[in-house]
Amino acid sequence: MLDSGNDSRLLIKDTQLQLWIEEIREMFRSMGGGKMSPSAYDTAWVSLIPAVDGTQRPQFPGCLQWIVNNQLEDGSWGSPDFFYITNNVLCTLMCIIALKTWNTRLESVEKGASFLRKNLVRLENVAFDPQRNVGIELVLPKLFDEAKKLGLNIPYDLPSIHEFRATREKKLQKLPLELLNSTPTTILHSLEAVHDVVDWEQVIQLQQEDGSLLTSPAATACAYLHTGNEKCLQFLTSVIEEFDHAAPPLYPVDIFERGWVVDKLHRLGIAHLFEPEIKNCLDFLYKHFSSSSNGLSWASTGNVKDLDDTAMSFRLLRLHGYDVSAECFQSFQDGRGGWFTFPGQMNQGITATLNLYRASQVGYREESILHREAAEWSRKRLVDKFNNKKFVDKWVMSKDIAGEVGFALQNPWYQTLPRLEHRSYLDQYGADDLWIAKVWCRFFNINNTSFLNLAKADFNLCQRKHQEELRALLRWGEESGLKGLNFGREDIVDRFFIAVCCLPAPEFSMARRVWSQLALLCGKIEEFFGSLSELHADKLQFVAAFASWNPKLMEGMGKNAENLFVALYDVLTDIATVGSFIQGRDISHHLHGMWLKLVENRFKESEWQRLNYQPSLDEYISVAEWGISMEAMMPAQYFMGEKISHDKSESPHTKRLIQLGNVTSRMSHDIQAYQWSLSENRPNFVLISKRNGKTDAEAVETSRHLIYDQMRELVKEVHSPSKCQPVLPRSVRQLYFNTVRSCLYTYQTGGDVTSTIPSKEKSVSRILYEPVLM
Repeated sequence: MLDSGNDSRLLIKDTQLQLWIEEIREMFRSMGGGKMSPSAYDTAWVSLIPAVDGTQRPQFPGCLQWIVNNQLEDGSWGSPDFFYITNNVLCTLMCIIALKTWNTRLESVEKGASFLRKNLVRLENVAFDPQRNVGIELVLPKLFDEAKKLGLNIPYDLPSIHEFRATREKKLQKLPLELLNSTPTTILHSLEAVHDVVDWEQVIQLQQEDGSLLTSPAATACAYLHTGNEKCLQFLTSVIEEFDHAAPPLYPVDIFERGWVVDKLHRLGIAHLFEPEIKNCLDFLYKHFSSSSNGLSWASTGNVKDLDDTAMSFRLLRLHGYDVSAECFQSFQDGRGGWFTFPGQMNQGITATLNLYRASQVGYREESILHREAAEWSRKRLVDKFNNKKFVDKWVMSKDIAGEVGFALQNPWYQTLPRLEHRSYLDQYGADDLWIAKVWCRFFNINNTSFLNLAKADFNLCQRKHQEELRALLRWGEESGLKGLNFGREDIVDRFFIAVCCLPAPEFSMARRVWSQLALLCGKIEEFFGSLSELHADKLQFVAAFASWNPKLMEGMGKNAENLFVALYDVLTDIATVGSFIQGRDISHHLHGMWLKLVENRFKESEWQRLNYQPSLDEYISVAEWGISMEAMMPAQYFMGEKISHDKSESPHTKRLIQLGNVTSRMSHDIQAYQWSLSENRPNFVLISKRNGKTDAEAVETSRHLIYDQMRELVKEVHSPSKCQPVLPRSVRQLYFNTVRSCLYTYQTGGDVTSTIPSKEKSVSRILYEPVLM
């Protein structure tokens, strides 16, 4: 069961894997303003520009030729491999207007008109389609007016066309012209749709530094036709050269592309292969983030900010240790408790809401705008969408947005683990997702088969290594005498599964083994000291022997006590010996001190139980936080390829990490186990909280709030530590954080929705045993 066999769909040669890696690295090297599919609609607008030398010909004849070359078999223009009625109608109408304007390729014009005559009736009711092209209700009526002036033989008196006209008029009535002419808004992106009502002398002052009108080639072409602005022409010339005689739907998209690429690589589990490239992207994002206090646009040149790109960039930058402020989110609150992606927006897309929800979870304790206002609003909307199965997004036709939302709600970031997200996203990632702008398009650097193929191959490669490690760990369990401690195969597999989820990368092999061994022994220490069948004398002697680090003191004691001590002694001695060699310094005293705290405090808890002693809340926390000791698990840090000095391992910052992790993990345990603790007469945070008259539900809710507060503090200490003290390396701080998350995952009580998220047993199988089919 541990071997993946020889299925050719599963095995990828290292040479192929390296080819995918190099292909993606080349993508990063050539990353500029964005790589996307061309837009027939925008290309047609650019083709309307007359030659600047005054001759009666187009300035960009290659655009007209591109239009002719890219007409589809049915006479329409649009995506060659995906038909969507609003997209194909919009593109086709604009293309035949362009060709007719220059009175060229009239056979193509007739083919396009024939398509429209047959298909315009299909526009019925799409004026309110949530996935209609952006701004189409403003653009389409004006195009019909232009087509009529040119005498194009298409229907003009259809109910659907009247419906679009009515929608356009309603929107225009809500648009204050003074604001439209003087302030950057998203209407600039569809400026060609309102060219007859704007003041061009004022509007051209809103031009971006790159010469475009809010990154839109169509709007910029329209602006040039009305103003002759030289910067508009320069922008269009550079874009047409970049896209080989065609125009994209928007350009640049350098902020959007870099943010989404980094996010995809992280969620697919292959970010570790591209760390220098990812850092370059994040440096780019931070450069523009730090220069703006009100968020980011999809483009570095953009003068209209949006919540989607702001939330994505903020979360990525914060998780990578960049200093970013949550004040940027104030720009996207409507003053009534709601949020918007753009000012004046009527419908919030589900993907933008999901990105706000994900960003809200990296908020610090003092950032209530995130962990309270943004989190509550976005979670409520996502739960409503999920429960009502409303997964149609206005920005993207994604492969499995329902699965993404379900996973995010059922597995809040605090209580899930990296490898679980990687495996889930391998099923959810769409290699050919379509994005919805003024036309439907693809962003090739964001959605592609290279990402997916490499992620699957890397997952399977890592899984085979994990299987080898698990076999070795099981042999260790057989050969080390641990059978006498009632270690079962399932216990070893379970601990190793968590280790893999916390530390999936191949280079952390030794750290995974150490983490798994220590997790097993932590559980046995808890069992031993918590058992009423174990003699008090054995427990007392165990503490004395451990304090003096002398196994001979256990001779003649109970068999369980002696076996446990010997096993613990052997494992910790081995870890100390190898770890000291790797670190180049003696770590044995530090290691012994970590575990002595755990043993002494477990003994104290057992004494409370034996004596029926009821500690105060403060007394309980001071002892119990060491009962699920993060510090006892942390010797794994010495095996992660980082040199950790004594100053760093003993610094106030490290102790703060440990204290936050201990308290959070213990309270998470106590929420799940309080009824069992009551039956066993064991002190418990929830039970102590009930002494002042709280109900079970109130005490549990109080505990949850404390956990979330502690986690927000931990997020800050892990990702934005003070530079005034010695600080552990980032990868090691992440291990601390993931270890705490593993406790919350183990003791979780469920998320916001009931979904098809795999059970833990199924997750173990998917992570350790089931390869991903290529």
